[in-house]
Amino acid sequence: MAELTMSTLPEKLKDDWKSVFNKKVDALGLAVFRILYAVVLFCEISQLYKFRHIIYDKNPFSNTGEIDVTFIFFIWFLILGLIMIGLFTRISLILNYLFGVIIFSSANYYEYHIFYIYVTVNFLLLFIPVSRVFSIDSLIKKIKYSEIGHEYKTDRMILEINYLILVFAGIALVYFDSIFLKLSSPMWLDGLGMWLPSSLPMAVWNDTSVILNQEFLIKFLGYFVIVFECVFIFLFWIKRLRVPLMIIGILFHIGILFIYPIPWFALTVIALYLLMLPEKYWKKISNLFKSKSYSFQFLYDLESPLHNKIVIAIKHMDLFSKINCLPIQQITSKQSSLKDIPEKEVLMKIHGVNNSGKYYIGYNTYVQLFFHLIYTFPIALLMILPGISFLCKKLYNLISGRKIKSVNISESKAASNFSKQQKTSLFLKGWSEENITIFFWKMILIVLFFFQCLVIWTTPFIQSRISKTNPINQIEHILYYKTKFFAKKYLGVMRHTVFLNDHFYNYTHIYKVTFLNEKNEEILVPLIDNNGMPAKYISGPTWRYYAFGISYSMLEFQTNQTNLETGLIPFLIYFLDQKKIRENKLTFKLYVKDIDKPHKWKKDFLREQIKKRWQEAGLCKMENGQVNYHWNKKMDSVFNNIR
Repeated sequence: MAELTMSTLPEKLKDDWKSVFNKKVDALGLAVFRILYAVVLFCEISQLYKFRHIIYDKNPFSNTGEIDVTFIFFIWFLILGLIMIGLFTRISLILNYLFGVIIFSSANYYEYHIFYIYVTVNFLLLFIPVSRVFSIDSLIKKIKYSEIGHEYKTDRMILEINYLILVFAGIALVYFDSIFLKLSSPMWLDGLGMWLPSSLPMAVWNDTSVILNQEFLIKFLGYFVIVFECVFIFLFWIKRLRVPLMIIGILFHIGILFIYPIPWFALTVIALYLLMLPEKYWKKISNLFKSKSYSFQFLYDLESPLHNKIVIAIKHMDLFSKINCLPIQQITSKQSSLKDIPEKEVLMKIHGVNNSGKYYIGYNTYVQLFFHLIYTFPIALLMILPGISFLCKKLYNLISGRKIKSVNISESKAASNFSKQQKTSLFLKGWSEENITIFFWKMILIVLFFFQCLVIWTTPFIQSRISKTNPINQIEHILYYKTKFFAKKYLGVMRHTVFLNDHFYNYTHIYKVTFLNEKNEEILVPLIDNNGMPAKYISGPTWRYYAFGISYSMLEFQTNQTNLETGLIPFLIYFLDQKKIRENKLTFKLYVKDIDKPHKWKKDFLREQIKKRWQEAGLCKMENGQVNYHWNKKMDSVFNNIR
């Protein structure tokens, strides 16, 4: 194997670039991504659903505004469940994209970075064959087109670009855009890009001072992030470099998961990174989960169309290779336990036997089958419950007596040869379905890159080096503002202003709130805890809004009194609803903590901020639906930015 050097890098990049559009790989990794991504997105929208009255209601719990999102969330949960199991996948992905556009684009004050990565990924998934493996859709196709003696095989091989287009759009373009912002950020240029965000209490939910106190290490990591993001968009196409890049990226996002209150962001990007894992590793991982020996034998009638289709379903579902499906005609003579059973009954009913030699007949066979498939264990437990067992046995007796019509042989063969049709010409000579697919993905790459470049062109790094009267600059601005809304809302292409100077350099105050009960005891409202760190209510979009919309205005570089007062109210109402507090006269006590403005590395800076004492800031009183704030002199100085 040729050594990869700087001189051979361009040629290797060119070869691997061509390869991703021509090489076919197994769809196993894409199926795993489909499941992981759907699970993480489910968790993200579960959080949005939990705080929907804060985020989406015009007036929490009383006025939902123009759209009541509750119904949308319930449908969306169902859709993500269908995507996980791969049922009605194409329709589900279309609805998933539409709901993403509606929900993520309507949370204006609560929008944060990952929302638009979701939009981008949801858009691309509309065109990617994510249901080839581990899906009920592929099982339905197998059952439909299989017949006795001829089992339909789904085409598991897909173009490699189906993997890497998601990495390109969800990671590489984000990094590429972010670089032009970091290169204009003193925080990052001074090597503080990793240290500073992790050293302010309201930005983290864990104390990592052990690492933050290592000046050389933390500055090295800050500069390394800049270099990594700068080269990633070029190097991830090179097959030999994907695993190292993937490992580095995953380690960084495990760090993000541990440090910052944005867990679903970190897990989404980790799921995207896994798409860079080479095909051979997916197969090795798959083999690790497969059993070396069977734990259950499923005996069926070889000549029964119904039994043959059931066997196809079992083989499809048997991810751990625990079930051995055997034609009963081949073993009846060898099994003494079957000799006393009439031949007709032997052939009519499903039989099974475990490793201990115990036999099961009919419905009980399926119960044991679900036990041995492992991941269907909960279903098996439900099947043995008295009421459910009675109904399921009735249903089994009804179905087991029915005849299943076999599919027409010509139709079956036509379906099994579907993949071969990709090589035939369509519409125009020389244009096959595969060629059209390759052309389509190249166009998608160009369009996404073009829109992202329009965004990048407007960054201070570029604009400070180009005259505003430059004709190219003027044309670019026209294109940018004409396409900005469409690109952001429907493709998720936007400016990625993540952790820059404006977020932290002038952040000087943290606020916490307590509720005064009838005994005049103070109950902490779980926004910011006693250490000044995010509490239960503050994660993801709510963290973005509370930390950078309420507590601190990045436009004014100080606390905005109006933002703080109006922004707190939905959280306080939510707290009262959670605690089932219904009194007419309510009082909240507000506290403020001064924190330092760091412009250079300092040992134990985070712990120093945690130890700073809280000072009383004022009261918030609610009476008959009216809210009034009573601030003290300390807060007057804060609102006027006097230190």
